Amino acid sequence: MQLFPYKPRKNQIAIMENIKNTLEQHTNIIFESGTGSGKTICTITSALEFALKNEKKIVYTTRTNAQQRQVILELRAIRNLHSKKNDGIYGVGIQGRSNMCILARNNPDFENGTSDELSRLCTFEKKKARSTDKKDKGCIYYRNFINKKEKVENILGWFKKTIPTVEEFINRCEKDQICPYELNKFLVQDANIVVVPYIYIFNFTIRNLLFDWLAIPEEDIILVVDEAHNLPEYIRELFSAQLSKFMLKNCILEIEKFGDPSIAGGKYHVSQFCKTLLDIVMDLSDTYVHGIMEDDIKKIDIENKDAFLPSSEFETEIMYRLNITSKTLDEIVGDLIAYGEKIQEYRQKNNKLPRSFLHKIGVFLEFWTNLDPKLYSKLIVDEERGRNPRIEAYCLDPSLGTDVMKRFHATVHMSGTLEPIEEYRDSLGFSKDTTLVNYPTPFSSKNRKVFYVKDVTTKYSELSKNEIMYQNLEQYISSICKTFPRNTMVFFPSFNTLSQFHKRVDTKEFSGNLFVEEQKMSQCALMDLISEFKECGEDFDNSATLFSVMGGRISEGMDFPAKQLEIAILVGIPYPKPTARQRSLQHYYDLKFRKGWEYTVEAPAARKLLQSIGRLIRDENDRGVAVILDKRAPRFKKYIKDLCRSNDLLFDIKNFMEFNPSEVKD
Repeated sequence: MQLFPYKPRKNQIAIMENIKNTLEQHTNIIFESGTGSGKTICTITSALEFALKNEKKIVYTTRTNAQQRQVILELRAIRNLHSKKNDGIYGVGIQGRSNMCILARNNPDFENGTSDELSRLCTFEKKKARSTDKKDKGCIYYRNFINKKEKVENILGWFKKTIPTVEEFINRCEKDQICPYELNKFLVQDANIVVVPYIYIFNFTIRNLLFDWLAIPEEDIILVVDEAHNLPEYIRELFSAQLSKFMLKNCILEIEKFGDPSIAGGKYHVSQFCKTLLDIVMDLSDTYVHGIMEDDIKKIDIENKDAFLPSSEFETEIMYRLNITSKTLDEIVGDLIAYGEKIQEYRQKNNKLPRSFLHKIGVFLEFWTNLDPKLYSKLIVDEERGRNPRIEAYCLDPSLGTDVMKRFHATVHMSGTLEPIEEYRDSLGFSKDTTLVNYPTPFSSKNRKVFYVKDVTTKYSELSKNEIMYQNLEQYISSICKTFPRNTMVFFPSFNTLSQFHKRVDTKEFSGNLFVEEQKMSQCALMDLISEFKECGEDFDNSATLFSVMGGRISEGMDFPAKQLEIAILVGIPYPKPTARQRSLQHYYDLKFRKGWEYTVEAPAARKLLQSIGRLIRDENDRGVAVILDKRAPRFKKYIKDLCRSNDLLFDIKNFMEFNPSEVKD
């Protein structure tokens, strides 16, 4: 392992050897290794050494931009180890057009465009820039890219020398007014590692674009999937589709602006069709989600947010209300797509985002009427109490999007929380001979304690009927935070539960500052909140409590070393809600694997628990205690090996905090 830039810790050599064997055998490996164990650097080192010797290229996929940054920083560390010898080693981070297109970043009308809309916009702007000598035509960043060769060469040279993060690269390109997206096409050809979001591999159109840039066959690719526990649900969402009240309202506005052509042989106009769809969506929501009858309008079950739709209910309603055949409906769908394309072209020529809601609805209906009912669940969803109900085709089988992985030289899938690993393997359709490995934590068992208590729960059937249960949970949280002036995170199973507790608690019961994560908080605001929380922990005379959620942005992938976090309180078990979507998924996994509960309920909850607990220990010097406030915690003993019951929580936490691990041999 000549490229490894650090002194190897426990398990790291074993991880690298297993990856090396996988690459040599041209197979796949799925492994779990705890947070802070060095998965990223081990994987990069092993894959890079193999790639350099065998003329392969590494495509490293991540879910978040923060994970991309970590890969680039580790690659810098590798090259800095032997700077002269490894000058030819470099990597490129790529993000979506909405981040990398400077024209879109600086124009409010463009910044929220989809990848398809921004791609059309880009093509049009480049065409204008190439077809005229006028300085004010087309995208200025692309114009400079094709005209200012010296600046382009300077940036390329700087890039290969410094290996910048995506943010550093975009800032340099913006300063020099050169298109970073176009520069990336040059850089990826010689890069050893290309770091991309998941969508660059699992979206067919974007993947083809990437491989055109790479200019190598798929069998010469080593694919790495980071934070792999996210991938199955990511693919399900990617392959799902929806039609909402919001989309239909925007269709009607679009028709008012661009005209109302006739359809169905002149029998109807597009506006009538869209208003009929809107009526159907609202009626289906009332009937199936809320169960509202005409004489019972006030009895709404606000807990219901979705419901199953009979297989052909939606299209049958369309044909019945408009008195048309299925053939006519197909013709209308084709007309909507064609009209939408005309609107896209018109907006594009007028320097607007090439967006058409008519086109979106046409594409949705085409998808809806042709999907395989065995692989999709048809739902009516109303998460906002009538403000924006939607029809949804929810993908049940993530293996629909993973065939491409069979064409790569090898794949490496890793996460700190993948148990049960067999579920991940089965969900993505890998063969039974795929290498599965679970590495134990490299950190001393003396550095972490995980307690649970037996007298509280967040189980809905008990919590909703028992005010004392709320009071007991509040008492546990406030007494821990008041007794121990340490940085503490309180993780709730949902934002709804967090909000309820926040309204009830008396902030005077907390020893220091109280920070609260909000559901729709911007990334910038969230990072500011975290920075303030961390600063409190580093201040000897200060401390803070942070309310967050299990499975949220804070609980996954963010580091809180040393005093920045010492206590984690997990309020309940984050079981998925028993929605129609969840029930359909569980039923599908029961039919396919006979493990519906284990794979779709227990495993996701365990991963959220482990991710939250994992914020505590990031290196061998960290110490921390986690508390699960729920009597159902023992069900997860097989995932949380050091889980133990506490009969006197404050006493047990105090003993752990005062214990000096250096005095006892591990």
